[in-house]
Amino acid sequence: MLGWAGSAVAGPASVPPSPASTAPRPASDAAPEARLAALELLARAQPAAALAQLAAWLPAVPAASPQRVLALALRGTLQAQLDDAEAADLTLRELDGLQSRAAGAAAAAGLVRAELAAKNGPARRAERLATDALALLPGDALPALRIRLLRVLARVKEDTGQLDEGVRLRQQIIALADRHGPGWRRAEARSSLASSLHSAKQPEQARALNQEALAMARAEQDLITESRALTTESFLLADAGDTPGMLRAMTQVIELTRRAGARHEEVLALANIADYYLRAGDYATALRLSQQALPLSRELADPTSESVALANIGLSLISLRRRDEGLDYMRQAMAIDERTGALTGLAEFQEEMARYLERAGYLKDAVEAFRKHRKLSDDVFRRDQQQAILELQEGFDNERRQRELALLQLENHLKQAQLLTSELQQRVWLAGITIGLLMLVVAALLLHRLRRTGRALSEGNALLQTQSERDPLTHLANRRYLQRVMQPDSAGADRVFEGSLLLIDLDHFKRINDRHGHAAGDAVLVEVARRLRATLRDEDLIVRWGGEEFLVVARELTQDQLQALAQRLLTAVGSAPVELPGMAEGGVAVSASIGYASFPTEPTRLAVHWEHALDLVDTALYLAKAHGRNLAYGVRLLHARDASELVQISRGLEAAWSEGRVKLTPLRGPALAPTPTLSPTAAGAAVAAHGHEALR
Repeated sequence: MLGWAGSAVAGPASVPPSPASTAPRPASDAAPEARLAALELLARAQPAAALAQLAAWLPAVPAASPQRVLALALRGTLQAQLDDAEAADLTLRELDGLQSRAAGAAAAAGLVRAELAAKNGPARRAERLATDALALLPGDALPALRIRLLRVLARVKEDTGQLDEGVRLRQQIIALADRHGPGWRRAEARSSLASSLHSAKQPEQARALNQEALAMARAEQDLITESRALTTESFLLADAGDTPGMLRAMTQVIELTRRAGARHEEVLALANIADYYLRAGDYATALRLSQQALPLSRELADPTSESVALANIGLSLISLRRRDEGLDYMRQAMAIDERTGALTGLAEFQEEMARYLERAGYLKDAVEAFRKHRKLSDDVFRRDQQQAILELQEGFDNERRQRELALLQLENHLKQAQLLTSELQQRVWLAGITIGLLMLVVAALLLHRLRRTGRALSEGNALLQTQSERDPLTHLANRRYLQRVMQPDSAGADRVFEGSLLLIDLDHFKRINDRHGHAAGDAVLVEVARRLRATLRDEDLIVRWGGEEFLVVARELTQDQLQALAQRLLTAVGSAPVELPGMAEGGVAVSASIGYASFPTEPTRLAVHWEHALDLVDTALYLAKAHGRNLAYGVRLLHARDASELVQISRGLEAAWSEGRVKLTPLRGPALAPTPTLSPTAAGAAVAAHGHEALR
């Protein structure tokens, strides 16, 4: 870890060598409860060592005892966290076999399945599994297992943006740990809640609770909790603009993780501080720290940490104008994400690489990286869409199975009633008639209920489709809606597009999120959507295309009318700052870059497919980005005779412009008012905190 002494920076070599791990090792004659607690403490720093000790101890633990249930739960969660799904499956089989003999075995199996889902997705499945497992725990039984289930559920809630629920669950964990846990668990519970409070923008409460966690961790000599509390302290110091204090705290984090032998946490700490220097513009220091983190991540066989270290090395080299070396490291990082199927991380790498290439002056490479980012973002969207559909289908299938089971039970009851009716008819005719009438009434009521349920299901499906095609933040149509309306008709007509397209992307939107928070970014998106909608006609369609991008589809516009519309949209977005609650007078200055064109294109009147039309305006948009932003580039003439020539021109639009094969009309947006900004020190601290949060 780098240390600060006034303005002098000490290199990584100044950190003392790591002594032997101070993590506790369970004594062979320790009581089962104490041994389990010590193994759990060891697992936070050295999960592989904890698994080895569990393997040696488990044969001596009685098969149906609570201690065996807790030990198997610990083993399964460690296997899930280490991505050993095959081993975790064997643990689950043993827990499932204990469910009829050992209390808590079903809840422990639910914990392991929730950890697997939290690791590999989807998050909603992890949330459901953890909630169901908690419901299976009787009363106050197995408090350690309840704490671990609450931790998983809180983490999933926070990862999906439900910060208030995460805080509430972590408060429950503190209450349980204070009643049942050892000192280190009480410290860990407070440290986790402090981190959640920081994420929820409650700095004063977070600071007070974090100081309490630090004191308890030091009293318990709990190096891992102390390092995590210091990480939270570094975030709080960064928010307060205390950059030297933040760096001192991060230095202590690396020292503590090395003393604890927690190699994975050490790699993350090195990556975080390297990310800080990268964002602060100290590329040489960022390069040195990332090169230190790379061999550690490879030693741990951790692909996520290795890809982050490789990417930080690549970005540092690009910024130091060592382009070819930097691009080679970026390709290695992206190859890891390709192998692991992490499309989201791959898209983020492409976007970040494009920004650093642009900053270093490699505009052609930046445009190409932006194009790849666009394609990967589309792939991620399609994957998420398919996953959401599968989850919905799973829910519908489960409801269908429940209905079928209920109908089967009803059918069995009806058959039994019919047999009883037949017997009674032989004895008492009048009683038989009465029972028959009652059965008809019951059948009529059931039929009415089934019909009403069917109508409710149809109405629910219609409402679900409407909600799935509407952006919840801006209330605009979303990408799914536009893709549906652009599909071929039932007769199989080709997707030839006629009309005008304008693709609008907000400039430097990430800076707004970094400087003012995601709530401010959401407010900016809502206001920009309002301005765009007010500028357009009622018959024009505006779509939130993704992130900070909007797509306008307009019909029956001449070239001059389209150019005038693009100019009005530039002015609507950038003519006035966006006022934010609690912000100093002046608001946030916002501008946009726009690519636009009318189809079929002049002068050849070539019929253009929907996807090719979008690619063309997308390339025009990136030209506007590359030429300084706050610009609109419109394709006025395009000499293409067929679809292949159109694709070729679209890929090299700027070159085709120079050759006269394309005529582009550039428009400039309004002059922007200055936006109040943080001081350089505070801004650097803020981006450091943001980078660390992303890695966590």
